[in-house]
Amino acid sequence: MNTRNIALITVFAFLVPALAAYAQAPVKKSAASGKKSVASQKAKPAAKKKQGKKTAAPAAKKTAPAAKVSVSTVPVQPKLTPFEEAVEKLKADEPGLRRQAADFLGQSRDVKAVPYLIKALDDANADVRIAVVDSLGLLRAREATGKLSEMLSKDAEPRLRQAAAIAISYIGDLTAGPALAGALKDDNPGVRYAAARTIGVLKYREAEDALMALLRDADVNMRRGVVSALGQLQSKKSVGGLKKNLNDPDQYIRRETVKALGEIGDPSVIEDLKNNLGDKDPTVKVETAFALAKLNDASGLDIAYEFVKSTDPMLKNQSANVIAAVGTEKSLALLDELYAAEQDPGSKNLLDYARQRLKARIKSQQQK
Repeated sequence: MNTRNIALITVFAFLVPALAAYAQAPVKKSAASGKKSVASQKAKPAAKKKQGKKTAAPAAKKTAPAAKVSVSTVPVQPKLTPFEEAVEKLKADEPGLRRQAADFLGQSRDVKAVPYLIKALDDANADVRIAVVDSLGLLRAREATGKLSEMLSKDAEPRLRQAAAIAISYIGDLTAGPALAGALKDDNPGVRYAAARTIGVLKYREAEDALMALLRDADVNMRRGVVSALGQLQSKKSVGGLKKNLNDPDQYIRRETVKALGEIGDPSVIEDLKNNLGDKDPTVKVETAFALAKLNDASGLDIAYEFVKSTDPMLKNQSANVIAAVGTEKSLALLDELYAAEQDPGSKNLLDYARQRLKARIKSQQQK
């Protein structure tokens, strides 16, 4: 054995035991590996808990706190209806807005507006009060009659007194009668006219004497209103005074007088009325024929035959009424002829209506 072989054998003799010792020594683990091992060991019990209790929720991740939202404490106001807006405007500082509100509430025809309008009768502005009065009339607000009567008697503004008289005519409350009768002596002509007309509309008979006292009033417009009101009242007591107006210089007073006497229906005036069939004014002549027809007198038939052919709608209509009221078979033939020739639809309907009424009357008379 040479020296080289002896050296190799010696090296292997030392190397084999060293390798064996190295294989049996524990292996050192890195720090990261150690940490991972610990985490795995901690995770295992958690996993076991999750398996044992299914309802347990996993730990929530921590997040940044949510930002606080500022919520306004001012309540949201609901949108007002047009009616509610108008009620609010009655309190406005601007008179024009208050007047617009009063007009709106009247035109709304909503009776819920009445209490607000009655309160507004105390408004400081006269124009606003007039608008309020008009609206109360449109609403037929009987609850306002007392205050309107007081205004008619005492308010310093003539336009407001006149408006009150007119509003009462719409309301139709006779409890305002005394105030209306008193207003016939008002210093303002417009108030007197309105009071007379409303007395006629309401048929407030207690004012009959007060009206008759004005049949000779210097104001021609007042006389017209008084005559008309007495006719609406069907005042037989006033017939004597009315007959004196049949020759009044004013054609409108003559016409209103004829009309009033026809409405009153006193046959004692027939001969007086016949004189007005020759009046120079066509409207007076036709109105006289109609007044006589109401009294069952056919003296005005010839006048009606003449003016039923007129192009004036008022004259034509009133003449047709006369013929329908007191016409004969001859009158019916005339209406048939005019109806056949008429081209205007409105006039044709008017003539046909008169024909039907006349036919019904003649038939009724024949059956008696």
